[in-house]
Amino acid sequence: MGELVKGMVEPLAKRWTAAMSGPLVLFWLAGALLVAHGQGGLPGVCDAGLWGIAGPACRLMDQGVWGAVLAGAAATAVMVLCALGLSAVASPLLEILAGRWGTWPPVVTLALRCTNGHAARRERLDTRARDLSGPGDLVGDRLAVWRTQKAWRRTADRRKWSHYPRRRDELRPTSVGNALHGAAAGIERNYGLSLPVCWGPFVECLEPTARERLIASATRVLGRTQALVCAAAASVWVVAVPGSVARLCWLAGCALCVWGAYRSLRSGIEQYCEHVRDVFAVHRVRLYRAAGIAPPPSTAEEVERGRLLTRALAMELTDEVVHVWPEAP
Repeated sequence: MGELVKGMVEPLAKRWTAAMSGPLVLFWLAGALLVAHGQGGLPGVCDAGLWGIAGPACRLMDQGVWGAVLAGAAATAVMVLCALGLSAVASPLLEILAGRWGTWPPVVTLALRCTNGHAARRERLDTRARDLSGPGDLVGDRLAVWRTQKAWRRTADRRKWSHYPRRRDELRPTSVGNALHGAAAGIERNYGLSLPVCWGPFVECLEPTARERLIASATRVLGRTQALVCAAAASVWVVAVPGSVARLCWLAGCALCVWGAYRSLRSGIEQYCEHVRDVFAVHRVRLYRAAGIAPPPSTAEEVERGRLLTRALAMELTDEVVHVWPEAP
């Protein structure tokens, strides 16, 4: 799963844009306001020194225009370094959210319980999506209206069920892991292409428009991962909140933000996996042509030809295979 997460996210999401600066700005702004409030305003912060952290900033601000410019540059540098750190944390965090928890016995037990829970949820979603029978006391128009309303829930259940691996595939202990593994397993089952092996060459041979859309989708995943980290890190500012009740409220608000950020990240990953499946369904022939291997003549032979292409890209072929390179444009 670690290689899958890196193959799906890292090559496209190693970037930081201005649109992602919102969580960081909110994080530092909330901390600055809480500290200033606890010290009775900005003069109090400078007088207190704040464990030696606020001293240099206050001395810069006292230097006039050039001091303000240097203070702004220092703040920008802090923001950029924080953004680089969050980008580096994104991949390990996604691996943890995907279910890479280690082999410590208690962790294995927890992973097994979570996996069994997802297996039961997958069965419930499948059953509800196929259930068209209504209550026995509904007939005629009332039954038709009930089925119309039921269709909304059935559509949502089918969409949730589609993010799970099929019964023949293994499950993961988390929703994020199941979405990622379900996309990879579905591509390998339908086309014979191993996603960790074929992902890099496939992205390289995509047309610019399709690649840009895929980059935008992956960048949204990185931005929501950054928001999740910032929401969790905001709990450290509880030390600057005066009063026990206010601290409990702050921690409760942080927990609510973490829950919302996780839900948003999970939705973004599910949309990203749907995008990956759609791109493979439309553009996979470009990978065969770029590798110099003839595309499958029909869908009946696609799985076997896809496995051959995967072995060729992984440099595992032992038989002689003729490569016919495409003509230069």
